[in-house]
This record gives sequence, structure tokens and C-alpha cells, in this order.
Amino acid sequence: MAVDVARYFYKGGLNCAESTLRCLIEEGIIDPPPEVVRMMTGFGGGMQRGTTCGAVVAAVAAIGWATGRTEPGQSREPSAAAVREFLRRFEETFGSLTCRELQAVYVKEHALKSEGMYRSCTVFVEKAVELAQDILGRASLA
Repeated sequence: MAVDVARYFYKGGLNCAESTLRCLIEEGIIDPPPEVVRMMTGFGGGMQRGTTCGAVVAAVAAIGWATGRTEPGQSREPSAAAVREFLRRFEETFGSLTCRELQAVYVKEHALKSEGMYRSCTVFVEKAVELAQDILGRASLA
């Protein structure tokens, strides 16, 4: 993977959602100002409650930034199709989209907020960035 996820997540101190969006911005996959990363702060740890994985939420936000609409009359289908593909591929890879379930399978031997947890969760951030990058790269060619 070309993106150094650990630069932001795990070693860098950003949470899963913040680091996913930051990596996609740094790689030039989406072009919002870096300040939009602030919007992701509350989504880390599955919205602080173990619900939808923060890396998933941030990747969906990035896909929306690149493919979404700004007016009611515009089609939402390009964005919806890209999001469905992302969710399907992430879930096929890990078996879930839910932070609590992902942690139960992949992070079970580590305490919450431990170094081991961050090392284990890095794979989710890496995959979210990789999938969003692939999907958006193909969308821009269409």
C-alpha cells in the first residue's frame, strides 16, 4: 500500500476515522481542505460506541465528497453505487462493518486503546483507504 497509514493512525495519534480521511486527502484522492478531518473526530471507535467502524464512515464520507450531489434534482445513484461497492468489499474482507464485531475478531487479545489494538485496527484503516482509492480512481475514469 502506498499510503503510510501509521503516520496518522496508531503512531500519529489520529483516530481511525480522522486518519482514513486524512490519508485520502494527503494522497490527493479527494480535495477538501485538511480542516474537514475535524468532522471525523467523533466517529472514532465506531462513534465512541462500537457501532459502524470509523474507517468505514470516513471512507464513505470521502466517496460522498467525490461523487455526491449538492442539489435535490441531481442523481444520487453514482454516489450510492460507489458506497454500496465500498461497503460490500470491506464487509467481504472482514465479515463486518461494525467496530465492536471487528474488534471481537481481530483485536480480541488486546485491551481497548492499547498499542496492540491500534496495531490491529491499522488493517481496517489501510483497507478503507485502499478501497476508497480504488473505487474513486475508477469513478474518475468513467
